[in-house]
Amino acid sequence: MRDIALYYPYIHFRDERWLKAAALYWPRMARVVPAGYPVADTDTARILDDELGFLVPVPPDTAAHAVAPLFLEILNAHGERLTSALTGPTARTAAVHWDEMDAELRDALSSAGLAGESVAYPPGGGPLLPWVTMHPRLVWIYKCVLSSQAAEMGQFTPTTDQDDAHLQPHRWSGNQLLSALTDTPREDDVLPDPTNAVGLLAISTVLPRDLDAVSAGRIAAVRRRHQAEFEAFHAAVGEAVDLLRDRLTSVSLPVAQMEYTALEVERLFKTPLAELRRALKGARIDTVLSAANLKFDLPAGLAAVGGGALAGQPLIGAAAGAAFGLSSLRQASGQHRDDLRNAAPVASYLLNVEQTLAPRSLLYRLAMRR
Repeated sequence: MRDIALYYPYIHFRDERWLKAAALYWPRMARVVPAGYPVADTDTARILDDELGFLVPVPPDTAAHAVAPLFLEILNAHGERLTSALTGPTARTAAVHWDEMDAELRDALSSAGLAGESVAYPPGGGPLLPWVTMHPRLVWIYKCVLSSQAAEMGQFTPTTDQDDAHLQPHRWSGNQLLSALTDTPREDDVLPDPTNAVGLLAISTVLPRDLDAVSAGRIAAVRRRHQAEFEAFHAAVGEAVDLLRDRLTSVSLPVAQMEYTALEVERLFKTPLAELRRALKGARIDTVLSAANLKFDLPAGLAAVGGGALAGQPLIGAAAGAAFGLSSLRQASGQHRDDLRNAAPVASYLLNVEQTLAPRSLLYRLAMRR
């Protein structure tokens, strides 16, 4: 299991909720960014990067050079078919940054009438930049292939907030590329790997419904405050993914793959979390029972210091004894809860995410105090 994800196929994140959830799971998030590109991130992305060093820019040139031969091979062998599929009366075009494509491939696509050149402002604002304009499907597939290559070279795990991109394979053959570019699905197309979703599926079990209202600063605070548990959680996800991939090698039905993945999330994350919740609730019940049987005796040290002064004030003496007794009880109860959490760091991380991000009533907050 890799510790760094690679976001694709865009530079800027399109789903703020997804990004917040990803920051609670992935240690780092890489993305393909041309050198000098004027990134225009949202406040959420900027805060996560400032406070966690979350974002890792990856220059595209090495990956672009590596994927060019695959596209050139398809273009040389199936030029007419590609022209038929990717040209027509529609005026719609999309674009990739000039540096995201190898010069030889740019020239070949231009000669085939499948690409043009333009100069325009980037989506987030900034100086005029050179772009390669193409059919939207060609741009989309090219960005997916480029990201896949960058992920392979950097040993990153491809991840995205775009549903359509999830349908694309992470390792491309010539036949798969031709099928995608001409929009002709094949029976032997490689299915996406559902095991990559394990971490986000586990995190999603404890996220509040109003995650949009949770600030990026609180997300970063959870990561910093519970770093050890975060690392234990991520390691557990990695082990689960590795085991699942071995178990699903011979499973070819997509619905079965997803169900096995969901079952593994249930077994490794949801069930231990529920057990930890019950154990902590039991610890609070024990505290209440102990408090009911507490003897309000003055501690020996306090009695000696107070001498006879408090002896004639039974209510004061009882109150002082109760205060000291409850204080000790809270400390013991707090230690018990800490022990329970430490014994289950993976579930504890999920519980900490839930308790920190979800709005709670005053009664709940008082119940959780030591």
